[in-house]
Amino acid sequence: MKQTNVRGRLIDNTISVIAAYGLDKTTTKAIVGGTNINEAYIYRYFHDKDSLLATAFDKLDAELVEITSSYVHLLGVKELDIEARCRLFFKPVWEFLLGNKEKCLAFIRYYYSPYFRKYSAESHKERYGGLIESFDEVFREEANTWMLLNHILNVMLSFAIKVFDDSVANDDDTAEHVFRLVYYSTKPYFKKEDGNNEDEESV
Repeated sequence: MKQTNVRGRLIDNTISVIAAYGLDKTTTKAIVGGTNINEAYIYRYFHDKDSLLATAFDKLDAELVEITSSYVHLLGVKELDIEARCRLFFKPVWEFLLGNKEKCLAFIRYYYSPYFRKYSAESHKERYGGLIESFDEVFREEANTWMLLNHILNVMLSFAIKVFDDSVANDDDTAEHVFRLVYYSTKPYFKKEDGNNEDEESV
């Protein structure tokens, strides 16, 4: 069995277990359950279980950065008004979240846990450095881009979880509600651009 395959399977299994049962029940036995991987392999590829949990989160975090980065350039399409740009950015990111229930559940359960603060908060912020620079291009100089980016993703993730647990419907009305929450809370921080007829206070 190839080493990379074992390591990758351990990470993927960890994500599945966190999503299905939560962090408290993500034991080493549960992680290797249903596989032919011995528990001892966890300690061959990772310092301990906590290291494996952090690595699993890193994988999810990197994927979220990648998908978000793929569409952030749409916020800079000057031919469109701010709302149209935001819709272009929002739609594919929202659809990505809804299409990856297991990953979203695992991500948010780790993100709101003590594990995140202890093991992953610093690397998480470093990982988003390039994305922050991209958002800096469209937000005003005085805006706290890191705070705004966290707000955008937190709102979208929290509503994705509500869709998954059937608290809200998975339909266009929900998507529009989430969009409007994100849009109207960030709209004041966008740069005013030449040729934009909107009032300074509303941009």
